[in-house]
Amino acid sequence: MRILVAVLALGGLALLAGCSSAPTASGPGTVRIQMTDAPADYDAVRLVVEEVAIHREDADSAGWEVLNSTPATYDLLTLRNGVFATIGMAQVPAGHYTQVRLKLGAGSELVVDGVTYPLFVPSGMQSGYKLVGEFDVPPDGLVDLALDFDAARSIVQTGAGDYKLKPTVRVLPFASAGAIRGHLLPEGTAAEVFAIVGADTIATTMPGSDGRFALTPLAAGLYDVAIHPAAGYRDTTLAGVAVVARQDTDLGDIQLTPQ
Repeated sequence: MRILVAVLALGGLALLAGCSSAPTASGPGTVRIQMTDAPADYDAVRLVVEEVAIHREDADSAGWEVLNSTPATYDLLTLRNGVFATIGMAQVPAGHYTQVRLKLGAGSELVVDGVTYPLFVPSGMQSGYKLVGEFDVPPDGLVDLALDFDAARSIVQTGAGDYKLKPTVRVLPFASAGAIRGHLLPEGTAAEVFAIVGADTIATTMPGSDGRFALTPLAAGLYDVAIHPAAGYRDTTLAGVAVVARQDTDLGDIQLTPQ
């Protein structure tokens, strides 16, 4: 098994190309799929991805276009705060696509408090996990898709003490997505940062040791950014933060208030 270590650190979502207009010709376009993750209370979450494919709306049940079939292992917990790994890229027929399929292989594992456990994948090795997300591939164009994996919600511990994977993943074209970035002070403060719409938590992250964080990808709209420090500081909420497609919203320095 090889470990894939090359990742793409996104300095600005505006650099990534995409398209949401319906294609008008039948020539090929290019699809690139990149994966990121929300934080989880584990040491590592290693997934073996054996195949990445997408399904065209006007094709039959066998009409899957394979973007990558070379197995690779990804540690989801290294993919946060604007860090993405490219898991598949290929030319496909132009058209409207409605699903992404991930086939996960044997050897996926979870590390908890220094102990490694096998991660049971109920159907990921046979039929694959099908993720619903619509997007258009234009002829001679490039579509970038983000898979936002939520490891904390995707891993379930069974009564026998084993761990099972039930993926919770958002599919979002970068062309319609933006990001919220900020710098938490004092640096090094342990905290969770949430992007919230109404009662729904859309994205979660944790600042790095330098206090910097990124909530990405986010659909365009208004969000409340809630910051929950682990200890010593009060919770802070920034209301009505606007996200614009293909742009970063920089909150600058956020000074926490001691309790």
